[in-house]
Amino acid sequence: MIIATAGHVDHGKTALVRALTGIDTDRTEEEKRRGLTIDLGFAYIDGPSGRRIGFVDVPGHERFIRNMLAGVAAVDFVLLVVAADDGPMPQTREHLAILELLGLRHGAVALSKADRVSGERLDQAADEVASLLADSPLRSAPVFPVSAQTDSGVEALRHHLTQRSAEMPWRSREGNFRLAVDRSFTVDGAGLVVTGTAFAGSVRPGTQLMLLPAGMPVRVRTIHGQGQPREQVFAGERCALNLAGSGLDRNSIRRGDWVVESPANLVSERLDVNIHLCASESRPLQHWTPVHLHLGAVDVPARVALLGQRELAPGMPGLAQLVLDRPIHAVQGDRFIVRDQSARRTLGGGLVIDPQPARRGRSRPERLALLRALDTADHAKALQAALDQSLTGVFMPDFSRSRNLTPEQTQVLAESANALRITTRAGMLLIGHAQWQAGCDQVRDAVDRWHQAQPASIGPGEAGLGTRLGRELSAPLVRAIIRALLDQGQLTRQGFSLRRPDHTPRLEAEDAALLARVRSVLQAAGLRPPIVGELAEQLGLEREQLVERLQVLSQFGYLERIAPNRYFLPETVQALAGIAADLSRESPEGMFDAAGYRDRSGIGRNLTIQVLEHLDRLGITRFDGERRGLR
Repeated sequence: MIIATAGHVDHGKTALVRALTGIDTDRTEEEKRRGLTIDLGFAYIDGPSGRRIGFVDVPGHERFIRNMLAGVAAVDFVLLVVAADDGPMPQTREHLAILELLGLRHGAVALSKADRVSGERLDQAADEVASLLADSPLRSAPVFPVSAQTDSGVEALRHHLTQRSAEMPWRSREGNFRLAVDRSFTVDGAGLVVTGTAFAGSVRPGTQLMLLPAGMPVRVRTIHGQGQPREQVFAGERCALNLAGSGLDRNSIRRGDWVVESPANLVSERLDVNIHLCASESRPLQHWTPVHLHLGAVDVPARVALLGQRELAPGMPGLAQLVLDRPIHAVQGDRFIVRDQSARRTLGGGLVIDPQPARRGRSRPERLALLRALDTADHAKALQAALDQSLTGVFMPDFSRSRNLTPEQTQVLAESANALRITTRAGMLLIGHAQWQAGCDQVRDAVDRWHQAQPASIGPGEAGLGTRLGRELSAPLVRAIIRALLDQGQLTRQGFSLRRPDHTPRLEAEDAALLARVRSVLQAAGLRPPIVGELAEQLGLEREQLVERLQVLSQFGYLERIAPNRYFLPETVQALAGIAADLSRESPEGMFDAAGYRDRSGIGRNLTIQVLEHLDRLGITRFDGERRGLR
């Protein structure tokens, strides 16, 4: 169990933690000199059954709220410290509001400095606390009068905390490992160490992780969990990871970064959220208000784009998109706090719904309906809602990253969904049965419209058809539908064109005669057909006149325009695509370079580049900047 202190400055939080644990959590010389907690402090005691209790001692001064927020994002229990002589003060109320927005529901109250006041004042302070907590989740929290100076009441409080630790259920260990970094430092002989709270999963020494948002691979050398050397730590525990990685140093990482397992490698510049404005606010929250976003241990400037409304009334929830000044890591279900632009007061908080939202159409009614359906911790319900409402299906790698699902969880979820499963090179795509049928209808209708508009054409190419439908259907879905319609005989492939089985292209007689002559020359030339000028000479035609007709024949699907001065037969391009497929299959990585293709095909360097770029446009190959593989 991790306990966070909370309360106003100088109410004795650090002194109480020291009395409970024997550890002084003020680490820096400045903190000791000023007698003021500035940054996070940490301490541990042994609880029952070997469960260690971790304390996160947070600063109470209003100037250091951002540090306080970095330490309370994933705690289990709050120890609200209220000085008996002062009673609840401004930061008592703000800390309480923050913890409530973060979903904290368990806690206890320590009435500190009880030795300084009379019994009457102690009762009065207890009444003030009860009034403060009356409408909060901590309304039933027990109150312990204590004195860190005399140790009065400390043992009773310690006993209560250890008992609650024994009763507290273990946090779910599902999901990929995620650690919110709140400190980083170097240790002589060991190197870089990061500390923080594990939000999900577990980790062992030797595990390969990712540092986000930098995207840097790192490896875990050794681990401390809850202040002790460990071979494994789990979600809900504070831990220190000794990391190694190429180019990794103290300047590579800062508070607010994350260390995660690769399947959780997700960085966002926008977050669709459910936001709740504090009831204490004096005016509504306006659309596009600048704020400070606190999530995990990060503090990043952002704008609140309200969805479906222009303002949000105090005390009310609403949907919004947070547009961030810089990328951060987040997943569905992460809780956050927003403070005003000057970082002087807490405005509200909420939950991340979608860490991968679209930039456009964010306020459309169907999008808002989907967000409301996705706002659940039940992954199966969220997936089914997405399937029911999405015409383009759900790409499972994106869905699983957004909800931090392990590959095993993703597989089980996909197999249990009431949907069709489509396997693509990039991952599995799911689509609802009704949506699949609607997509098939759209593809058939698009081909039919093409035939009506261009009866001389064979039909659209697959890439062109995908472009036409791209706004309505995703490219992988269009490809899957085309494959299915080809298998069912509802479409026929002729060269690189698609047509309906009952469609017969009707070329003009003059064009048909020219095509026959062109085909004869191109077939004889093999994989290296003549350029347009040479072709015109062989056919005894003017170059400009021939180019005009070749362009028409290419648009109709009878020829492939590789370059402005090169036209190939579709079957020749198919043979050249076969060479690319062979090279890809022969490579362990499935990739090949232009030089290898040139040597295998024998068509020369310049024509190789033209052919490969055409295969890219057709969607047959993909180029990563250096090499190519099959798409």
